[in-house]
Amino acid sequence: MKARSLVVATALLAVAWASSPGRAQSAGQRVTPAPNPLQALTRALAGKWQLDVRFEAAPSTGNKVITGPGEESWSAGPGGITLVEQEHIPSPSGDAFLMGVIWWDSAKNHLGGVECNSYLPVTCDLKGGLNDITITWGDGKFQIDELETHNGRRTVWHEYWTNITPDSFTQTGDVTQPDGTTTRFMTIHGKRVTTLKTIGGE
Repeated sequence: MKARSLVVATALLAVAWASSPGRAQSAGQRVTPAPNPLQALTRALAGKWQLDVRFEAAPSTGNKVITGPGEESWSAGPGGITLVEQEHIPSPSGDAFLMGVIWWDSAKNHLGGVECNSYLPVTCDLKGGLNDITITWGDGKFQIDELETHNGRRTVWHEYWTNITPDSFTQTGDVTQPDGTTTRFMTIHGKRVTTLKTIGGE
């Protein structure tokens, strides 16, 4: 029995040693973190943009199409650890002022973000930033999906930046209802005015 116990103990020690962080690294088994896309996103959008804004006819617009000019800017935060958006656009309720902050969450290997909006009762939706927003960037498409509640109904807001070039982009907003139907709410065409420095003065 003593010999058997010694064999079992030795086997357990071997397993613990093989699975230790140092052993995993030396054996080439180290888990590689997901790439951080924040710098590439910053390079794509950093600058000031003139906007041509269009809201489609809907109950929230009085069933009228609303159009007008706006402005949007993107810049890297201190040390390049965040990307900050500032936006001023016409809206169905009047001028809207927004600020967004995007960062890389290395613990969860994804982009995180929070929005501040002049029409939000709390101004900055910190809870929503933690639980309701999904942000992706890749293949030239920047996408924000957000769960929202309106009059007890859960909807999903989809916002996309596509056709991104050094001089222009297309920004769209769609709403998915609880029954699964999706409608276009807004379309924005951006034209670059100036280019701002990005991370490290690039």
